[in-house]
Order: sequence, then structure tokens, then C-alpha cells
Amino acid sequence: MKYSIVVFSCLISNWVVAKGPEWPVEYTSIENIKYEKNSKASFCKRPVEIIDTIVLHHSETPNTDTPKDLNHLHLSRGTPADPWYMIAYSYNLNTPYEGQSTPIAKFTIGRPLDIVGAHAGSGSFVTMDEVQQKIWDEGKVTCGKENEEFRVNPSLIKEGKIKANVTTIGVVIIGTYSPFSSTNPHGYQVDAPRYPSEDTQDLIARLSCQLQKKYPRIKYLKWHNYYHDTTCPGTIRDYVSQIKILTRKYGCEFN
Repeated sequence: MKYSIVVFSCLISNWVVAKGPEWPVEYTSIENIKYEKNSKASFCKRPVEIIDTIVLHHSETPNTDTPKDLNHLHLSRGTPADPWYMIAYSYNLNTPYEGQSTPIAKFTIGRPLDIVGAHAGSGSFVTMDEVQQKIWDEGKVTCGKENEEFRVNPSLIKEGKIKANVTTIGVVIIGTYSPFSSTNPHGYQVDAPRYPSEDTQDLIARLSCQLQKKYPRIKYLKWHNYYHDTTCPGTIRDYVSQIKILTRKYGCEFN
């Protein structure tokens, strides 16, 4: 009996630390589409090596919206003085709510990874590690407009920290996972809350691990209101720990 327990413990230990195949590997497919962009808007470029965190969001729109709908929404949020360049997130997940069969679940690319996103909050700053500090010091994070010269923008740094958008990837689950309010007309009724389904959690885990396999410096899985005072991503936040556990079966580990 004692021998059996030891063997069983070893098997469990091996399962927890087991590593899946290295990149290239596809745990989920990602559709590539083209977006309208505002050529008058400023945006920033970055080496993908500076990225270490995935940030989860919900769109606070109907879950039948498309990524192009979100792109149009984000472009319309800009002002003449401060226009938006394109959709804020790097990846979009269309997924049905629990108990529904539509829309068909799928991932779509958003902003290219080498373009800084607009999702974690413009006033949120994070500490840099040595690699990120070196990238910044070498002037490899630059800002500008299409067909213009890009330059280092000192406003990305504050008290030795860097804007969170620079080191993160925004992943949005299209839909609304917070309660109805005057500012959230697509939210759920108090007696009928929405939660990410098991399939949705698994899809997020698949994408997260797929990204970590390709970009091994990605080690953290966070959520929007970790950085910024907002209701986003609603009840999805409560499942981040479970999603991290799910990534292990694909050979990944997230903090």
C-alpha cells in the first residue's frame, strides 16, 4: 500500500510539471482579419520581448458583436485632439453565454502584438524587469503616426515605471459579464448573473498557453480591474485562478 501511494504521488507530481510541446503548437485557431485604422492617430510600437502579461477583459457589448464592431466602437471613442488608432485589444474571443449555442466560439486577431494596446488604463504603470528596462533604455519603444518618424515618448515612464499597456496583451471576451446599469445596458439582471462557461475558460487557457509557448517571457495572467478602477471583466475575474489551473494541462504555468 505504501509503495502504491508513493507511485501515485509521483504520477500526480509528473502531471503537474509535465510540459507540452514547444512552439510551434496550436491549441486554438486564430482568425486573421483586416481592420480600418485612423491614420491621423498616434500609436506606439514595441518589441514583443517586452510583453510579460495577458490581461482579460469583457467588451460590455452584446456577445453577438464582431471584432469589427468593436473596432468601429473604439474608433468612435476618439476625439479630434486624441483619436484612437484601431481596436484596443490584441485578441478577441466570440463565445456563447452558458446555455446558448451562438455565436460560434472563435478567436480573432486584434492589434498586432508589436503595437502597444489601449486596454489596461492610460494611467496605470508597472515596474520593469531587467529585460524590459534594457529595451526601454535602448530606445526600442517608440511612438508616432503612420508615414511619420517614430520617437521615444517620455510620458510612457513615470517614477521609473512604464505604462502597463506597453508590457501587456489585451484579450477581450466579447459580451457583458457585469450587472445591468445605466452605463451598461447589456449587463445581466441581478437574479440572472452570467459566468464564463467551462468551454470559454478552456479557450482562454488554450490561447494563453499558445502565446506562452511562442513568447516564453509571458508569465502572468491578470484582469482589467487589477490595473484600473472598473467593473471589467465582470465575473470573469472570479475564474482567473481556475483558468491558470487549466493552462497546466497544456504544459504552461502562469502567475
